[in-house]
Amino acid sequence: MVFPAIMQTAKEISNLGKPLQIYLISHKTNPATGQLISFKLALIVRDETPNISELECFLYTAVDSEYPYDLVLYRKSEWETLSQDNRTFAWSIRENGSVLI
Repeated sequence: MVFPAIMQTAKEISNLGKPLQIYLISHKTNPATGQLISFKLALIVRDETPNISELECFLYTAVDSEYPYDLVLYRKSEWETLSQDNRTFAWSIRENGSVLI
């Protein structure tokens, strides 16, 4: 199950940042209540994206979420290479994450 707040944040990020894909890497919930605490997303962006750090900063400031979240950004060519190598975090995301967009 993907929490509505995660999907809402992913949609806002998609509208503003125009990533090629968004993965849900992980989410944390309160064990007693099952309520969402925080989540982590991976964004696959175009190779032509001029500055990933600036895009990341922009998205953090422009997208307000009721829950704390983290972003990990990859250029498409980086993603294609790293997600094929089982020693990388990108591979783990591809294998265990959920594609949201």
